[in-house]
Amino acid sequence: MSTRLAAARAWLRAARRPSARAAALTLVLLMVVTASCSLDSLTGVGESGSWRRGSASHAITVATRNRTYVVRVPPKRLASASLPVPWPLVIVLHGSSGDAAAIEAMSKMDSLADANLFLVAYPNGTGGDFALYPSDWNAGICCGGANRDNVDDVAFIAEMIKAISTHVPVDAKKVYVAGFSAGGRMAYHLGCQLSDKVAAIGVISGSLVDDACRPKYPMPLFAVHGTDDPEVAYDEVAATPPPGAVPALANTLPPAVQFWTALGKCTGGVRTAAAAHVTRTRFTTCASTEVDFYSIEGGTHGWPSGAVDPGNQPPMNELKASVLMWQFFTRHAHK
Repeated sequence: MSTRLAAARAWLRAARRPSARAAALTLVLLMVVTASCSLDSLTGVGESGSWRRGSASHAITVATRNRTYVVRVPPKRLASASLPVPWPLVIVLHGSSGDAAAIEAMSKMDSLADANLFLVAYPNGTGGDFALYPSDWNAGICCGGANRDNVDDVAFIAEMIKAISTHVPVDAKKVYVAGFSAGGRMAYHLGCQLSDKVAAIGVISGSLVDDACRPKYPMPLFAVHGTDDPEVAYDEVAATPPPGAVPALANTLPPAVQFWTALGKCTGGVRTAAAAHVTRTRFTTCASTEVDFYSIEGGTHGWPSGAVDPGNQPPMNELKASVLMWQFFTRHAHK
């Protein structure tokens, strides 16, 4: 009888406390949940309402001016064993009369960012009273109200990068700038004046209006231009002359691209047909840089997306500029 009583008491004591296996399982689950929450918090994703996954508007003050921008945060975080992985950042600049929403729709960069896990920032230029340039950038010696009012857009972009980095981890070696039209001019300008922060630039239908372009660091260039562009001429003169020899294969390319090949001390080059009306001219034998240019024969003024829509009539639909640009960016990180 006493033996049975002792066994019963032992069973009751065991039932009152969790088994080693249950305790271990509970601990593992707790660690997983804690790590997940911790990683979300460290990446800034979900921690603050204005920095949740998706697109949201933000504002900063630069030299007494209120400046605004939109940031797209991918729907899922980058995987890591223990620490948050910093995000690459692509800054996309709109053209004259455009805004963040317009270039967000035109470039179709959001879906690319969501799939490839990088941040996108769409800053807004300043408004002006010039009929042709109601919203523009001060990219050098041309054009519009931002230039006339001496708006410091380089400082704005630098402060925007800093502001974004305080909320989500940005990979400082993988900050890229892309731009269309006047935004393309600004992308060139940032490649000239902000090379300590920018790893590479992508220019769609842009020209070089910076008359003192002397980057401190190598600046890889991806560019696209239509030969029949009525807004920014294919052969528009570059404001800064080439600082050295232009490769023979670049002599018929837009002057801004010629300048960049000379700046990078590029030689040789390879020309291939990328589509029925698209020719690719690529320079990889350069001084720690690369120039990759796509010419669209008969192409006009737009951001080629690979689809036929009002802004992408043939032959502009033969190229997926954003996809190619991102592939180019992934080949380059700041030294």
